[in-house]
Amino acid sequence: MNFVTDTHALIWWFTSSPRISPKAVEIYNRCELGETVIFIPSIVIAEALSLFDKKRVSFDFKKLFRKIYESENFIIIPLDYSVLQKMVTLKDIPELHDKIIVSTAKYLNVPLITKDEILRKYIGIKTIW
Repeated sequence: MNFVTDTHALIWWFTSSPRISPKAVEIYNRCELGETVIFIPSIVIAEALSLFDKKRVSFDFKKLFRKIYESENFIIIPLDYSVLQKMVTLKDIPELHDKIIVSTAKYLNVPLITKDEILRKYIGIKTIW
């Protein structure tokens, strides 16, 4: 099974934060072993860069980006027409970044790795935490 990740899950995994769930760690480890694919919406990369620039989280953005770029199992998904089509149908998710992330999961028809309670309560997708 493949997955889409949200921003905090990705950063918490990369920084070995204790805030990430054991289930999420297991999925990321399986991805590193080539057993699954984690899709990363392009907005997640942009949010990670913003967190890095604002120094809200201490991590090496270039190292994270390089790790994603060099991996065959982390795939960046652009905000394109297919994702935008899914966004039009999402009326219950007010925050733009979350709407893009959920739309990507809906478009790819895969579960979303997220701790976000609003997204976990959204019935339009399956979430993992």
